[in-house]
Amino acid sequence: MRLPPLRCRICGRQRPEISGGFCVCGASVWEPIEHEPPPGVVVEALGGSRSLEPVDFGCVLSEALGGVVPGRKVAVGGEPGAGKSTLCAELAAKMAEKLGGLAYWLDAEQDRALVDALFARTKSPTRHVRRIGQQPEDPSKPSISWREAFAGVPPSASVAVIDSVQAWTNDSQREQGELLRAVRAMTPTVLVISHFTKQGRFAGSRRVRYDVDATIAIDRAAIRLEKSRWTPTPRITPRS
Repeated sequence: MRLPPLRCRICGRQRPEISGGFCVCGASVWEPIEHEPPPGVVVEALGGSRSLEPVDFGCVLSEALGGVVPGRKVAVGGEPGAGKSTLCAELAAKMAEKLGGLAYWLDAEQDRALVDALFARTKSPTRHVRRIGQQPEDPSKPSISWREAFAGVPPSASVAVIDSVQAWTNDSQREQGELLRAVRAMTPTVLVISHFTKQGRFAGSRRVRYDVDATIAIDRAAIRLEKSRWTPTPRITPRS
């Protein structure tokens, strides 16, 4: 077995030439040098972290997910008209109400009236909901970027909804990758709405599936939980 390196407690020399157990400085008091990882690498003990205990928010999407773990990221996909945005709106409103925070709707596709309509469909209250989007009053101004929109979400938020990843990135896979990396760094729960391809898969970057904690696919007949870090999968919830 390879012995750990030693350091002289008096002069700090590391494994110098010794004679009879003495350092060249004359001292004979040694201590092992602990292994240190390279810069940027963290070595830490397990335990003490936030548990993956899901919370039931009493709505369709929460039931399909088996509850939601606050702070985790969920990709919600489906064909146009399947109800992705409506179900996300219901869950966001419920989370904001129950957790006592605010829900932020990052709107790249719709105007304020249409976003209001999403919540009205499920009779979800909007007093704790805030919309982040382009100001329609001044179309001469350039559209805001997803980075600017993200800057409007405070760490104290209960949930943020990105509608949608393709619209915010103009279908650029490189930008989608950057957006999803930024999503991972956000403190609140994030619901990432994504379009589907004709083959029924998440459109665009593969990171949409890999950089989140759960992926859910919505169609008119059922909701399929395909990946989850806290609920066994696959899980299919029929829609009434």
